[in-house]
Amino acid sequence: PALGEVLGEQGVRDVSAYVLTRLNARQLPEDAKANPVAGQKTFATLCAACHGPEGKGMPILGAPDLTHPDAFIYGASFARLQQTIRDGRQGQMPAQQALQGNDRVHILAAYVYSLSRQEKPAEPK
Repeated sequence: PALGEVLGEQGVRDVSAYVLTRLNARQLPEDAKANPVAGQKTFATLCAACHGPEGKGMPILGAPDLTHPDAFIYGASFARLQQTIRDGRQGQMPAQQALQGNDRVHILAAYVYSLSRQEKPAEPK
């Protein structure tokens, strides 16, 4: 199912931010308006089953290691990561928009984006 509708746009942005900033040590675009810490909770709930709690991936499932920018075969930009979370990828990544909504997909994307950063994310509350 698509996570875009379940997460919402803010959820997608937040999870994307978490992955790109915490896992790949990259900066979010200034206009991202995303919260990687909020995305971390969503990632733990929805993404860790395939990508692992640290985002290291499970190659046997086709889930890439999100800590390496080269793993993003569809592009590692914040916008492309949001698209992957929202719409999924045929045969591998399920779309999340229908389950999560646009706002939650945005939050999830922010968190996933932040995973690329070298510093440790805040502990979920």
